[in-house]
Amino acid sequence: MVLMIQGTASNVGKTTIATALCRYFAKKGVDVVPFKAQNISLNSIVSDDGGEMAIAQYIQAIACNKKPSYIMNPILLKPDITGSQLIVKGKPVEKIKNKKYMYSSKEELLNIAYECLKNLEKKHELVIVEGSGSAAEINIKDISNMAIAKKANASVILVADIDRGGAFAQIAGTMFLFNKEERKLVKGYIFNKFKGDKRLLLDFPEKFGKRFNIKFLGTIEYFNHNLFEEDITPFKEGKGDLKVDILKLPHISNTFDFEPLFLNTNARYVENIREDVDLIIIPGTKSTIHDLLWLKEKNNQIKKALSKGAFLFGICGGYQMLGKKLVEEEKEYEGLGYLNSYTYFIGKKTVRNVFAKENLFNTTVKGFEIHHGITKSFEKPFSKIYFNKKVIKDGTIKDNIFATYIHNIFHNNDFLEKFLNFLRIQRGYSKKDIVVKTLEEEIDRVTEIITSSLNMKEIEKIVYSSN
Repeated sequence: MVLMIQGTASNVGKTTIATALCRYFAKKGVDVVPFKAQNISLNSIVSDDGGEMAIAQYIQAIACNKKPSYIMNPILLKPDITGSQLIVKGKPVEKIKNKKYMYSSKEELLNIAYECLKNLEKKHELVIVEGSGSAAEINIKDISNMAIAKKANASVILVADIDRGGAFAQIAGTMFLFNKEERKLVKGYIFNKFKGDKRLLLDFPEKFGKRFNIKFLGTIEYFNHNLFEEDITPFKEGKGDLKVDILKLPHISNTFDFEPLFLNTNARYVENIREDVDLIIIPGTKSTIHDLLWLKEKNNQIKKALSKGAFLFGICGGYQMLGKKLVEEEKEYEGLGYLNSYTYFIGKKTVRNVFAKENLFNTTVKGFEIHHGITKSFEKPFSKIYFNKKVIKDGTIKDNIFATYIHNIFHNNDFLEKFLNFLRIQRGYSKKDIVVKTLEEEIDRVTEIITSSLNMKEIEKIVYSSN
């Protein structure tokens, strides 16, 4: 059985709804797994089988109580300044130009994606497939919406963002652009992100659905959640007195690194650093050299904050930029110079899950690495990574500056509590216990909100009558 969630546009809520349906059917005892043929995202993570995949399908796998696998997201595009890195079945393949990729046939990639979907379908009872962007972009060769739905004979549910306005027109326009074969696959539709009184819709959604012989499946009211987003969300602000400024690099990536900070500090994404900031974070980036030039314009702000006792933390690309030099294709670039380290960009990409012992508080941490480049540091290491029976020195500790290649470092609760309380004492605040919200709890909360708003009996009928 294959159920597919498609959208009338990007950011209508496909990912969150698919995640909720994954957890709903898993709780009902169904052997369910997620799938997305192609994802375009800078928020990627290392799967349990050692490949790179989008964070959305990683979370959906957890919602299904399954080990995340890159097979669940076989095609991943990571945009940068000159195009995109193409990742196929967890491994980087080539650098491509965006325009060329958009209009190429992509037949080989479609076949790869469908083979992965078929393998999942053979091994599991239900596959919940998430579409990509708008389902009816007729100017672009499709491999992740109706192209995959037709191959799999999937039952499709459309999602429209009613908060944008014109939700009926979104559904109608999408159905109009589908051909006859595609329209037959659509079984129902959902309004998402509603603000106001749902009763004002009256019975028009049901009447509207009859025009296209599809079921209206419900309206989900707008709500906030703490699931990691596949897209960058730079407008968040945390609660707390400790001020943390995360520099909003032009090609910032892996922003889910910082979700625990938004729960425990006054964290913000910023382009200009607050004068009374306590901690500055330079995050990861898909375009290190390009973003380094942008960052140098902020260097006086960094220096001023450090002179006032602020702390500085670089992660991945941020770590690289804090060093003296970065070398790419035999060209040397001056780094910010805060650390005695040198980064050499090489063709091979490091993609791995890691366990480490960090050297600030001697806690055991786990996370992952996704980066190009090898960094040679002549400072005290931030941690010792244990990988394949080897001990690898990682990162740097120098006065009030810290740096590491380990993503998800702040998701280690023991380290996070010790680190934040260390900062709090140094900056004149009193100690606090950290707020912890587990991913499992948030998936359950989101699932309850979404499924209580939908006609789940009708959705179950769609699922069990499919294929």
